Amino acid sequence: VPQFVIVGYVDGEVFVRYDSETRRMEPRVDWIADNEKQQYWDEQTNIAQSEQQIYRVNLET
Repeated sequence: VPQFVIVGYVDGEVFVRYDSETRRMEPRVDWIADNEKQQYWDEQTNIAQSEQQIYRVNLET
């Protein structure tokens, strides 16, 4: 079980997901996977990893 998870929803459907085990933001539906380039996923992964670190620090203090 991952310690940290980010899930994005549109109209009640999961369209992106990040967790502390994969450490990657990943598409969950074809419409976003087909319309975003790798650079987008790399940027979103960096943001999610930063958020994970921030939450970890905040929980430790």
